[in-house]
Amino acid sequence: MVSALVGMLVSCSGTEPTPAQVDFVIGVGSETFVLRSSDAETIGLLMDNLRGANSLFPIGPVREGNGGFNAPWSWHLDPDETRMTEAAIEVCDGTPSYLEAHRADFPTYCPWTGRVVGTRPRDLH
Repeated sequence: MVSALVGMLVSCSGTEPTPAQVDFVIGVGSETFVLRSSDAETIGLLMDNLRGANSLFPIGPVREGNGGFNAPWSWHLDPDETRMTEAAIEVCDGTPSYLEAHRADFPTYCPWTGRVVGTRPRDLH
């Protein structure tokens, strides 16, 4: 199923090539944020995480603004550069609200307890 979804996402085309993107809801404790991914391998790992097939967590560069998808937060993870990892240094860990309150301290965000709790499919065409 995951490979079919990823294949569908990367095979969409139009007059202008645009990257396939999927929005994932990431739970960190009692809080959530939305991670948008455009990387087929990362999308597959995020789908595996949703099914409980891995214990990886996201890591990526923090960008200003909600990106049009991560409201109510004033930040978002870069959709093209965010990946899934099994280990990271503690300085990039925290809750979404902690990142919001300490934005200047987070060039990269890696919520160790972050797990995919849902998806928000986008119109890919």
